Amino acid sequence: MNQNQNELREKLNVTIASGLVAKAIADKTGITQDILSRFKNGHICLCDSDSTKLSAYLDKVVIP
Repeated sequence: MNQNQNELREKLNVTIASGLVAKAIADKTGITQDILSRFKNGHICLCDSDSTKLSAYLDKVVIP
């Protein structure tokens, strides 16, 4: 149940803007901060496995 890359990028940007730091996301997903940053800024698309990991993690995150 992968979201498309743009939806996932938007969800990542909203999550980071809400206060969760990229380092924490990188640590929990196993995706490097460099790759997350380049994805967040629209420079790259994630491979299927990274996209699945990030989507699953962001679906579980609750920021009050």
